[in-house]
Amino acid sequence: MLRTKARGAAAAALCVVIIISGAVAAGISRSDAEVAQLPALEIIVKADGSEQRVLTSQATVGEALEDAGISLGSADYVIPSPNTKLRAGMTVRVVRVTEKVIVEEQPIGFKTRKQPTNSLRVGLTQVVEEGKRGLKNVYYRVRYEDGVEKSRSVIRSEVVQQPQDRLILFGERGALASRGWFVSRKVLIMHATAYDPGPRSCGRYASGRTSTGMRAGYGVVAVDPRIIKLGTKLYIEGYGFAIAGDRGSAIKGNRIDLGFDTYREAARFGRKTVKVHILD
Repeated sequence: MLRTKARGAAAAALCVVIIISGAVAAGISRSDAEVAQLPALEIIVKADGSEQRVLTSQATVGEALEDAGISLGSADYVIPSPNTKLRAGMTVRVVRVTEKVIVEEQPIGFKTRKQPTNSLRVGLTQVVEEGKRGLKNVYYRVRYEDGVEKSRSVIRSEVVQQPQDRLILFGERGALASRGWFVSRKVLIMHATAYDPGPRSCGRYASGRTSTGMRAGYGVVAVDPRIIKLGTKLYIEGYGFAIAGDRGSAIKGNRIDLGFDTYREAARFGRKTVKVHILD
């Protein structure tokens, strides 16, 4: 009786093993069949300057490239991305990315300095030193895609040769045939008007005297004391020597009012832009 039961249990166990083994074998057979039945697709691969047609049964772009023996560098990229599912006739482009450090020589522009001198007359200039360009090395990190430059960034630069400034002297010395040389320590460009000592210019209470007590007339001019101090000696081109001896409510900032002896002379002068030399 016991032997019969033992034989029955062994037979049952053997049946279980056979059934499981058969199921596993059947599963593997189905998987292999599915792989074998995947359709082969033709895609176009552009890489390394060439174009080739590849027949593949892989599912994604990345798998197809690996299957075709095309590897990617760390900076390379693919269009479309490696995870994209394949379609028949799809074009896949592999972009090779490289970076290089290059050095370029570049000129450094020179500056022009202007310096006043009393050795030259007003309006004259003299080039004392010709300017000379400098030189620098500029280091760039350049990114190339398929051999074509796409971007660059400056890493650093170093000066190889310093530029040399251009130096120009300009004259501050004036001259009149009748009065000899004069030296101006400053030259202003001002808007000039004209007046006479009479009431037509100074109103009905005109006394013929300026605010500083000087006799008004030719050679006495009104200024803004914030720009030119009262009592300063001047030379005004197109007018002559003068002294800042008056002020006026309308004379503000870069304006000057030139005194004349008669109203006719003042009216003839009108309004002009003049150079005013402030004398030592």
